[in-house]
Amino acid sequence: MLQPTSFFTHGTFKRLIQIFCPYRGRVLLIIVLIMMNAVLGTAVVPEVTRMIIDQAFPHKDTLLLAGLVLALIALPVVTGLLSIVTDYVRVTLAQYVMHDLRTGLYARLQAVALRFYTTERTGEIISRLTNDVDGVSNVLSTGLSETLSNSIAMLTTLIVMWSLNMPLTLLSLGLTPIFVYLAPRVGAVMRGASKERQQTLADMVSLLEETLTVSGALLVKGFGRQRVETARFSAASQRLVAIQVRQTMIERWFLLSFHIFFNIAPALVYYVGGLQVIGARLSLGSLVALIALQSQFFPTLRQVLSIPIDVQSALALFERLFAYLDLPIEIVDRSDARTLPHINGHLRFRHVSFSYRPEQPALIDIDFESQPGQIVALVGPSGAGKTTAAYLVPRFYEVEKGMVEIDGHDVRSVTQESLLQHIGIVTQETYLLNATIRENIAYGRPEASDEEVMAAARAAQIHERILQLPEGYQTVVGAHGYLLSGGEKQRIAIARVLLKNPRILILDEATSALDTRSERQIQTALTELQKGRTTLAIAHRLSTILSADLILVMDAGRIVERGMHAELLQQDGLYSRLYEEQLQSR
Repeated sequence: MLQPTSFFTHGTFKRLIQIFCPYRGRVLLIIVLIMMNAVLGTAVVPEVTRMIIDQAFPHKDTLLLAGLVLALIALPVVTGLLSIVTDYVRVTLAQYVMHDLRTGLYARLQAVALRFYTTERTGEIISRLTNDVDGVSNVLSTGLSETLSNSIAMLTTLIVMWSLNMPLTLLSLGLTPIFVYLAPRVGAVMRGASKERQQTLADMVSLLEETLTVSGALLVKGFGRQRVETARFSAASQRLVAIQVRQTMIERWFLLSFHIFFNIAPALVYYVGGLQVIGARLSLGSLVALIALQSQFFPTLRQVLSIPIDVQSALALFERLFAYLDLPIEIVDRSDARTLPHINGHLRFRHVSFSYRPEQPALIDIDFESQPGQIVALVGPSGAGKTTAAYLVPRFYEVEKGMVEIDGHDVRSVTQESLLQHIGIVTQETYLLNATIRENIAYGRPEASDEEVMAAARAAQIHERILQLPEGYQTVVGAHGYLLSGGEKQRIAIARVLLKNPRILILDEATSALDTRSERQIQTALTELQKGRTTLAIAHRLSTILSADLILVMDAGRIVERGMHAELLQQDGLYSRLYEEQLQSR
């Protein structure tokens, strides 16, 4: 499982700044708007209040009083309008940044090698794209702007308080250094809790993804494991409850101590300031203004002191997202990669080797050739390397030694996009989108006409069955095509490849899980599909590849036998044993 990167080691803060760089103009505008609002809300209002008490009242200046009262009425209107403008700019900025993060994550996940999806849990991936991104969204949309606003408001308030009375301001600050010391330490604890919380959420999403899909629900019900899975989910949910309670209580204890200080400090200012007013060393208006400023200062101070706590929690989210954004892209186009032109389909493996892990080779010295239009079958026991070999052609995995060539072009020397345009794949586990039959068939060619879609369906032996459905080609197939049988899904997958019309075809055990009738229909469709195409067929049922031009028998990553069906039977080797075993099992 991927682990979040370290903040200090990998420069998370620098990455955060880079995220906002394309929107530096909006950031600057937000800062200006917040500063204007802070000055009007924190500096002007107390000063107007002081002038009313110290000047308008003693001098009985009604004109000045009226003007100052009008100023007090106008200020909320102006600051309110400024807040609306600020919120609009802030929300749009946050949404643009979130859009960049979401699309960047999705694009990265589309670009990583296929092996990533064989090790990472689907629920973990979904959780990072949903729960983590949503958490970051809250930070960006409210946290950053509130942090900036409170910081500016606190600084402005402190300056005005200092100008009114320095000793009382110092008294107000009192225990502030203690809280400045505690805040980052509380934040570090919250950061760890936040990481644990997000991981627990990911575990819960993984459990949901595993047990609440059609296949998962069938597995659970089939083995009577409902209570067990419910208990697993309950345990994960209970862990989440404990983490969230711990997070809340840590923050509450910190805020309680601040709340006590918040109530003690004003009382001291009232007493000391009152003595100065009585001794005529401070005007009543200045004391009232100072207390008013103090009532504004402490809430903003509390928010500012919460910044380390909020930032640490947010960093845990960003680290998890950056871990995905930093996933290595193993298979990339070379700088001099060319577009693969129209091909005939001449396929050549030149002494190819590949391994998933060091010192554990999956393929060893694979060497064979297929002329255009020929069928080459890969057979052998499970784990022999058949699928791995086939998946080197479209570069789902990258050749480590040797070379895979199409019409003399090394597949690593051409662009992946142009390479995949010439390759079609039909797998044993057919995946259909929860969309209409037409949309599934036309997935590779959305612009295809209805006539072309239906022609592909006829060739795949599925057209008549589609017409029997209530909505024909507009029938929605359900999650993973569950409304269709296995054979029907497989024929739709064949129609999808027929419509794409590739020159090279990879069949990955396309009929191994079907009944005899469905297999016969699929074989008819495959015969149509293979016409004029170079076919690399991974076969479990040897009866399906008897007419192959070349059969390669693989075992432990090597080609141990090669030839046509009759030749291999005469060799009395692994192929002959596999064939006899399948005859006896019928």
